[in-house]
Amino acid sequence: MGTPPIRTTTEGVPVAKSLSFMIAVIVGGHGLIGLFIEGEHMLGIFTVDIVLDAIYLGTAGLLLAVAVLDLSALTIRIIVGFVGVSYLALFLAGLADRQLAGAAPTGLTLMDDVLFAGLVAACAVAALQPRPELPLWVDNEAAGHSLSKL
Repeated sequence: MGTPPIRTTTEGVPVAKSLSFMIAVIVGGHGLIGLFIEGEHMLGIFTVDIVLDAIYLGTAGLLLAVAVLDLSALTIRIIVGFVGVSYLALFLAGLADRQLAGAAPTGLTLMDDVLFAGLVAACAVAALQPRPELPLWVDNEAAGHSLSKL
């Protein structure tokens, strides 16, 4: 008699901000580690060059801002879309020239292409969410989980 209703929609779930945070952690970690092992392949499969590290760290900063700041839906879509288009440009440029015209002298690998394509897809999913402005966390006293009690 007292079973809770089954949620059949993602309305009210902060998918865009969650995805932005996860992507920021992945590319930010990749860029940060890459600063210490320049000119080699990380794990033997990912290209690590200073230009790519700068792109990773810059886009991670933008996506982290999307995840934690209170921004409008349009602003979130613009930032996440810009990041997605940036990785799409890297993907296509990498297919045309494996060394990105000298910006990646160690040469891109197949795993870099997979990473770029995955980032483009994840950014597209995040940007196309119905309510991207929903916060990652809320102080919901009525639901019984107040952040102020932590």
